[in-house]
This record gives sequence, C-alpha cells and structure tokens, in this order.
Amino acid sequence: MSNFKRITREISIFLLIEMIKPNLTWIQILKKMVRFNKKLHKTERLDWKYLNECLYENPKYKGTKRITHYGKTVFSQNGEDGIIDEIFKRIGTTNKFFVEFGLQEGIESNTALLLLKGWDGLWIEADKKYVSQINETFNEPIKSKQLKVKNSFVTPENIENIFDECGVPKELDLLSIDIDSTDYWVRKSINKYKPRVLIMEYNAVYFPPIVWIKKKDDPYWNNDINMGASLQAIHDLNKSKGYSLVGCDFNGVNAFFVRNDCFSEELFESDTSAEFHYETFKDLVPYSYHKKVFNMGDVDPDIKV
Repeated sequence: MSNFKRITREISIFLLIEMIKPNLTWIQILKKMVRFNKKLHKTERLDWKYLNECLYENPKYKGTKRITHYGKTVFSQNGEDGIIDEIFKRIGTTNKFFVEFGLQEGIESNTALLLLKGWDGLWIEADKKYVSQINETFNEPIKSKQLKVKNSFVTPENIENIFDECGVPKELDLLSIDIDSTDYWVRKSINKYKPRVLIMEYNAVYFPPIVWIKKKDDPYWNNDINMGASLQAIHDLNKSKGYSLVGCDFNGVNAFFVRNDCFSEELFESDTSAEFHYETFKDLVPYSYHKKVFNMGDVDPDIKV
C-alpha cells in the first residue's frame, strides 16, 4: 500500500471512530484531527531517521557494490525505480523493452517510470477493471504504441504464447513478475525469452535457506502468507537458468537478478547467495507523500542534450 493510501486510510478510520463518539462537536473532532496528524508526521520522521541509520549510512550497504541503498520511488512502491536505474547504469541497455505483469492499475508499477525514459513495453493484467484504468491513465503512451496492454490471466501454460503474440524481443532488457501466486511456476515456464534483468517478488516470511513454493494448482492469493515463493527458491530457480542474484529492495519485497553474461564482480557483489542479499519484510519506504498520477510531460525543442 502506498504512503498516500495508508495515511488516507488511517485518517478515515480516525474520523469514523471520533464521529460515533457521543457529545463531540465538530470543533473538538477537528482539534483531535490536528493532533492526530502531528503524530502521523512524527512517525514519518522516525521512518526517515531509521532509513538513514539502517540503510543510507549503514556500512553494510554504503561504499559497497550492493544495490539496495539506491532505492528511490517515483511510481514504484519499494524503491524499485532507483534500483532499476542503478542496475542499468552499470550494465547498460540494449533494446529498452520491458514486460511487467501483475501491476493492477499501473500507477504503482516497477516500469511506469521507464515510459518517461523512452522505453517501450508490455503490461499484462488479468482484471478488466484495472485494464480500463490503465487505458485511461496511460492513454498517451498507448496511443503512440509505446506501451501495449494485454488483458489476460497469466499461467505457466500461456505466458510464452502471450509474449509471442505481443512481439516481445527474445532478449528484452527487463522482465518484472508480481502476481502474488504462481510466480515461481510462471518464471520456470519462460525459456525462449531471456531478459537481461529480472525482478521477482519473493515471500520474505520464509527466510533463507528455507525453500518454499506455492502449489502450482493454486493460482489465487487470499491475502495470507501462502503466496509466491521464498527468496531461496527463486534464487535456486534463476541460478539454474543462468542468472545471478544482485540484491533486494530494503522493504524485503522484490529480488533483482542479472543474466550471467551481463554480470561482473567489478559491477556487483561477488556473493550472489540468498543468505547474503535477503531483506526481511519492512513496511517502510523510500516513498512519495503525494498521490501518484502519470503524465508524459513536455519537451523544450530549444534545449539540445
């Protein structure tokens, strides 16, 4: 959940509780709201203090070849925007093509920012309601054919057919997988396509060296811990496919893999084990305080770079 949505929810709950209390005037409720808002902002300041001490200034990350401390958020939820940027600064880009599935309405995806950087891509979303929202919000890049949107439920059996149908390059620059269910089995079934960089959500409940994988015949998530696969499981799978784990976001949500021919110990940490890179789940940031909206922006024709 984004910080904006979280704060909105907490204020709404607070208001509801106060409104049902007897003998409270609106002035009293508003005064309580101001005090409540101050407490919220104090919590956010503590979050930033924690991040500074435990991430940005932590010698575990600072001055190393790790990628975790490069996390920054524009549209992504857990700092993936900054980590993706840093990885491609190190290995370079080729076709600047991405594929992402499991992104809901798209505004808090791992690849929306890449559209502003001139990338092309494919989004796959199963829910027609979300696809309708995507078509409205991202009308400009869709209209220009920069972005394709496919309404389809992803399975291990159909994923490569969807890629074929949508003209995905065999060696696309980036693939992002987050469907909260059979992520592991879908990834295992992708063989013809070999992304240079791969992002996969992992289930941080099961820490390394635990290997845990959601059952293949259970494609739905019920908002419990029965989701996806442990970091060790997706590490072992991707290692068998020729990929190296180069890091995880600080919130303990996504793991980042680089194809071995793009990997170098000069660029990344030599230890690519799940134990070395594992991050436990934290409901932290780097986040944005403002509601996220997408706009392609403008170009000044008088400025040449």
